[in-house]
Amino acid sequence: MAAVERTRVVVTDANVLINLIHVGRLDLLGSLSGYEFVVPPEVEAEVSIAEQAEALARGFEAGHIERLAFSGTAELEIYAELSSLIGKGEAACLAMAEIQSWTIASDERRRFLRLANERLGPGRVLNTAGLFVLAIRGGLVTIEEADQDKQVLEEHRFKMRFSSFRDVLGTETKELRSWQEEPSTT
Repeated sequence: MAAVERTRVVVTDANVLINLIHVGRLDLLGSLSGYEFVVPPEVEAEVSIAEQAEALARGFEAGHIERLAFSGTAELEIYAELSSLIGKGEAACLAMAEIQSWTIASDERRRFLRLANERLGPGRVLNTAGLFVLAIRGGLVTIEEADQDKQVLEEHRFKMRFSSFRDVLGTETKELRSWQEEPSTT
């Protein structure tokens, strides 16, 4: 009997969406096998530059990502608590991920990352670099294409802490490896 691959639901923050829009790769989210990417309305509202909002709308229409609002009062309560500490989009992502036991795609650090690790446990935040690693491994982009996209992102003031995806795939840093591990259920 063949093993059934579980779909990992990933609540996606605006910074990751905007990074992928900058490099014309929003379609990667719909192409990564075993993953489903959802976007809360609070995140969609943060994508406010017209050209980026249009690209995001096309991503919804194409089915690369899905709009998804809160499903109950527990998420709303956590959102209300968190929105006084972090941005509305990040708070929505974290509230949904906590209640639904999902993963978050975000490049936020500091307070957000600390809260995510406390509330979700380690390995439940996937960043832009991690998405590219998944895409490379899935044969969706080459290392060279990912490095070109990395260069474009740097022109948009998003800096990754390595010089090439070739280095990342060769050394698998703990930061990029952590999101691949299954979260502990104990």
